[in-house]
Amino acid sequence: MKSDNKKVDNAINIENAKKQIKRLQQTISYDTRDYPVEYLVKNYNDHIFIRPDYQRNELIWDNYRQARFIESLLLGYPTPMLFLSDTSNGNLEIVDGLQRISTLANFFKNDLILEKLEKLYALDGFKFENLPEEERKRLAATSLRVIVLRRDTTLETRIDLFKRINTSSLKANDSEQRNGAERLNPLMQLIIDLAKDPVFNRLVGLTEAKIRRKEDIELVSRFFAYSYEYKNFKHEVRRFITKFIQDYGNSKQYTVGREKQFKDEFRDTFQYIQKNYPENVFHNGNRINQTPRVRFEAIAVGTNLALKKTNGKLKISKRKIEQLIADPTFKEYTTSDASNSRNKIAKRIEYVENYLLRNNEKN
Repeated sequence: MKSDNKKVDNAINIENAKKQIKRLQQTISYDTRDYPVEYLVKNYNDHIFIRPDYQRNELIWDNYRQARFIESLLLGYPTPMLFLSDTSNGNLEIVDGLQRISTLANFFKNDLILEKLEKLYALDGFKFENLPEEERKRLAATSLRVIVLRRDTTLETRIDLFKRINTSSLKANDSEQRNGAERLNPLMQLIIDLAKDPVFNRLVGLTEAKIRRKEDIELVSRFFAYSYEYKNFKHEVRRFITKFIQDYGNSKQYTVGREKQFKDEFRDTFQYIQKNYPENVFHNGNRINQTPRVRFEAIAVGTNLALKKTNGKLKISKRKIEQLIADPTFKEYTTSDASNSRNKIAKRIEYVENYLLRNNEKN
């Protein structure tokens, strides 16, 4: 009897599901078009393509992201589709793609200067008017694929689509992007390999969720970038680390000897920390499996530099390290508020390095 009731319930549920899918599918209709860039820019400037209230403001992107988008178009790379929605007054709302369209308008007005291009670096410093004439024509005629929602699409549906486009995917973090973009770089390959080192993993104690987001690779990348170039850090950690990997991993810089040097100092540093420092030295107080980046950088890089200055003969007691991590100045320099200005990075690394050298128990 119960089995028969279950079959009836399932049949009803399936029928209700079919009706709901059919009803809601009918709330949205659209067609696909290809609009030339010049047409998109003109209609945007003429306020025919408009920003709805639920959209972000124009030009949230910084100069770097705008320049990268223009570079992608000049290279002929495919770009994601734009979403517009027809309205009763003939205007088209920009549901998704406002940053791309406003960037194009900005570039065509000569208000955007191309800088820090990764491939077309010969165009650094160019405005639209500086491009060769044939490239200006080619860019203007480049077509972008556009989904245009019909004018009977409700505001509720347009907002829902906007939210789904902008929240349904998890944005790749800096380490994930670098892991993909620099995958062929030999130094990046070494960093990925060293991130699996058991001593390193035991010390930093990252959660599975952190490892899935490449936090282990991020920490190893920071270890090398700051160990070699922290004095040259200016601003924006992501670009600083990426540039370090690109520069040190290029074919002229990266030799068998350099690879061995990196491997040895990484393993020597973390084996030394395991042997001589208190357990959980990287963890922030009692928060198990939490290794703040600023604390990791100070301890790991400071130790590495001290080991190199003593030719690997640094001798320090656990009691001295316990005093270090209890020191108010160390705590001040290694909190999240002490993060990423050039001065603060140097302070936290050099504070640990100098402390270790002062307290080195020489024979």
